[in-house]
Amino acid sequence: MTTAYKLNTPIGVLEILASQSALTSIQLVSEEQEPQTEIPPEGIITQAVQQLQQYFSRELKQFDLPLDWTRSTAFRKQTLQSAMQIPWGMVITYGELSKLSGSDRAGRACGGALAKNPFMIVVPCHRVIGSDGSLHGFSAEGGIKVKQWLLEFEGVQFKNGKVVR
Repeated sequence: MTTAYKLNTPIGVLEILASQSALTSIQLVSEEQEPQTEIPPEGIITQAVQQLQQYFSRELKQFDLPLDWTRSTAFRKQTLQSAMQIPWGMVITYGELSKLSGSDRAGRACGGALAKNPFMIVVPCHRVIGSDGSLHGFSAEGGIKVKQWLLEFEGVQFKNGKVVR
């Protein structure tokens, strides 16, 4: 059985889905704020809500939540788990992520894996940028604008639309 909860955040409404044992999805469903009327259910969703609220309060820099990888291919899982190693406020390129994932020269494939990230923010795919410092695709609602907001929120600096490294 899957449980769902919608959480208002500074970037919009995040829909959190979980089974009894793990998170199955965190996705941005709207940039508009919707009223929060229900109390989060107990268990993993409560943990996710607490950790996301701590993230947006700048109190939490790394998540500790059980994630359900059953819908991911081995390559996607490895890529996303590697992305989880990127520290708060830091960025790496798609090429650097491919090396970190053990798949040298698979930058484009890593980008494809990030585009299917089921765990927005918890798996920080927003911290991966182009080799020239520019922001490339971001599959979440709001696209590049949300990616830049998240990076600026974490303290990443921009100049002329590119990340200053």
